[in-house]
Amino acid sequence: MEKKKQHIIPECYLKAWCDPMTPSNQEPYLWLISKDGKVQRKRAPKKSFTESEMYTIKLPDETRGLNIEDMLSRIEGDFVRIVEKKVKKQLPLSEKERAKLCTFVAAMTGRTKSQQKNFRNTLGKLLTPEYAHPIVIYNIIKLMPPLLYQMSLAILETDDDLGFITSDNPCVLFNPELYKLPPIYRNPGLGQEKIEVRLPLTPHHLLLFSHSNLRGYLSAPTELVDEINRIARIYCSRHFISWKGDTKPIWFHIPKMPEDAWEKRHKKS
Repeated sequence: MEKKKQHIIPECYLKAWCDPMTPSNQEPYLWLISKDGKVQRKRAPKKSFTESEMYTIKLPDETRGLNIEDMLSRIEGDFVRIVEKKVKKQLPLSEKERAKLCTFVAAMTGRTKSQQKNFRNTLGKLLTPEYAHPIVIYNIIKLMPPLLYQMSLAILETDDDLGFITSDNPCVLFNPELYKLPPIYRNPGLGQEKIEVRLPLTPHHLLLFSHSNLRGYLSAPTELVDEINRIARIYCSRHFISWKGDTKPIWFHIPKMPEDAWEKRHKKS
């Protein structure tokens, strides 16, 4: 059946993390690593992170509505062209290309399996649970890009041997100061002053939206790459991807609670 197996994480996106040492007589593969780092397995991008009828809506006449799947395919095509023709060559982005990257980030934020679970839990009583995910994806793609477009855009680059990792939850909204707030208020939001929206583009490039003055192509030192990867691993649901199959201990490090954390400042005597 046409387009029955649909990618949660796009195949065109995953290809950048294929092991560069894949033997010539083998199909290019990814290294899928469990969140705790204990299990690794090889898997081709086309077979990774797929779900049956993830974005399909069954219409009243029993036909399959593929509007969301087709829309995502167009967004992915734009993404590939921008990365290949502009990002990898360090060329400036046009206004239209910037907007298309914003749309891709929005799609990546909404299409993951973890988000599907969240949508069904929170919207199941309002929407038919079977269709909650594709409907919400459509609305995220409609509403999120204009907000991202107002933020500063930087592309971090690295020549670190392992580079940036990605995962089954690749787009990370991270606010380094949320630990100062009560736990109930720790959901990251685009309006927060310190919020960062991070999406690895390739093992050597990472897209960064923020409310800072960071713009253009910037070199990221290994220490920063390691810290970004540490957070990315924490945010993954079940698997992350390291393009050479290797890991670093720093990615699994969980620091002690800072002294200015809300829990310590409000510790019961």
